[in-house]
Amino acid sequence: MATGLQTTADIAAVLSTVLSPAREVIEKPVFLEKMIWHVGLKDGDGTTYNWPKFPTQLSAQALTEGVRLDNPQKLIPTSQQFTTSEVGIEIMMTDKSLRVTPEPMRARAGRFAGNAMKRKKEEDILALFAGLSRDLGSAGSAFSPSDLNVAKVRLQAAAESGVTEAAPGPYFAVIHPFHWHDVNVSAATLGSNINSDIGYAPIEGITEELIRKGEVIPLYGLPVATHALMDIDSSDDAVGAVFSKEAFLYISTSNTMKTETERDKNLRAWDMVITSEYGVGEVEDDWGFKITADATAPTS
Repeated sequence: MATGLQTTADIAAVLSTVLSPAREVIEKPVFLEKMIWHVGLKDGDGTTYNWPKFPTQLSAQALTEGVRLDNPQKLIPTSQQFTTSEVGIEIMMTDKSLRVTPEPMRARAGRFAGNAMKRKKEEDILALFAGLSRDLGSAGSAFSPSDLNVAKVRLQAAAESGVTEAAPGPYFAVIHPFHWHDVNVSAATLGSNINSDIGYAPIEGITEELIRKGEVIPLYGLPVATHALMDIDSSDDAVGAVFSKEAFLYISTSNTMKTETERDKNLRAWDMVITSEYGVGEVEDDWGFKITADATAPTS
């Protein structure tokens, strides 16, 4: 005979366990496809997109009366090639794994796979920033908001050695969220409106906007977006960029995203394959600047 005070430990064999609906990982936003030049390949167009260009200007010259003009000039095109390639993801689930869980696993797998494909394309576009040859920042240094304006006016002017073409608009800036923290600090949003003589001075202009809205706003007439998928390297640096929409190219195909499922009777399982075919590349190096800066997680 059992004696004494009964506790939950004594009835563990009959206690129910409540299973909550599963939570899903929160994906970071993707949006870069809309910020770069887009062309589409139709079925039958092959896998390569050729973009010819006439890169050299003609020159007019002064003439002398009675002297023959004998200096013919010609137009010689060059061509850039951009190639598409496939990306994909495969998921296999046994019948038993689907049967024993109340969760809609096939639908969830498709949703996760689709998110992975979109994330892959976004990361491929972000990787183009590091390929720009001109860098306004430096590893280990705080992000300087003035670099945004420096990049913008230099893209507009095309007045430096070796640069002959002004970058066509519109322009965009994409930086890491930790870089945006440096923008807030530089805008004096953290208490520097304190004056020893008058106390708190009113905060106006861009600083007021940063405090009031707490979100990305145009700086120097330049749309600035933060991107949480931007990679931070082993030295805690990240590479942002200011660029013309035509600096980079996204090539789409008819296979924007295709999902196929196949039944494997011997394995008693379902095989899901999602594929896409696209290409990305840099069109004009002179139409963008990268900005390398420290992206250590802020603590104050």
